[in-house]
This record gives sequence, structure tokens and C-alpha cells, in this order.
Amino acid sequence: MIDNPDLVNILACARELYGRVVYSHKVHEVEREQCAKTVFWMNICNIALAAVTTVFAVIAASLKPVWAMWSTAALAGASVCFVIWQSSFDPAGKESQQRVAAKEMLWLREQFLLLISNCHRLNPNVEHLSRSLESLTAQVTAAYKFVPGTSSKAYGEADRRLKGGQFTFSDDEIDSFLPTVLRKKP
Repeated sequence: MIDNPDLVNILACARELYGRVVYSHKVHEVEREQCAKTVFWMNICNIALAAVTTVFAVIAASLKPVWAMWSTAALAGASVCFVIWQSSFDPAGKESQQRVAAKEMLWLREQFLLLISNCHRLNPNVEHLSRSLESLTAQVTAAYKFVPGTSSKAYGEADRRLKGGQFTFSDDEIDSFLPTVLRKKP
């Protein structure tokens, strides 16, 4: 039990910010996954459009039916429109931005976890912990200013995953990752 009021306040604030950062990290991670799916399907569409256009172009060039020439022109136009739409939408760029944001939030998450752990030491240095909290709070504020926005769909999925136990581990699971001498249960 922590009885120093300053330490209690630092711990309470660190825990609150830790929870926010955990959610932010997961939302950016889910948003990145959704962008990656969009990129995948857009690439499939690009390949399909290019393949079908090529087939019709070969038919039009070799057999010279009018329908194949018109189909080739229509498919080429559709391909160009799709590429223009894709480049203006830029899901690959959004995926990259979300990846960077998720990694930044993960780093901040780990720093808050260390701060919370340090609050539980035998004789913690409250001044040092207070400065660490202030520094981390400033870093979180700066990160929130520059991370890309996310969708309500990503938030809902992140919320479902976190409440379902993702990113939580039992003692047995953690022990299975550690060498025997570091395990809680030998």
C-alpha cells in the first residue's frame, strides 16, 4: 500500500495516461490494419484491371473486332480513373502514417509501464517520478498533436479487442516466455 500522497497522485495520473495510451495505440494499430486491407484490395483491382485490359488489347490487335477495341478503351479509361482515385485517396500513405503512430504510442505505453513499476519500488524518488511523469505527459501531448486521425470503426474494433483480453497476459503465459530462473512459478 502506498501511503505518500504525492506518490499516490503520480501513480493515479500515470495509470490514467497509461490507459489512454493503450487505447490510442490499439486504435492506430487497428486503423493501420484496415488501411492495409484497403491497399491489398486496391492492388488486386489494379492487377485485375490491367490484366483484363491487356487481354482485350491483344484480342483487339489480333482479331480487330470493334467490340474488343471499345472494351479495351473503356477498360483503359477505367484503369486510369482507378489509379487517379487511388493516388488521391493514398491508402498506402495512410497505412504508413498509422504504423508510425502505433509505434510511437507503443513506445509511450512502455514508458508509462516503467513509470508505474517505478512507483511501486521500495523507496521511490518522488521528485524523479514527478519529473518523469511531466516529461511523459508532454510527450503524449506532442504525439497526440501529430498522429493521424482514426475512424470510429477502428475505435470500436480496438475497444472490442482490448475488452476481449488482447494485450493482457496471465502469469503462466509470461512465464512460458521467460528462462526458468526468471519465472514467477518455477
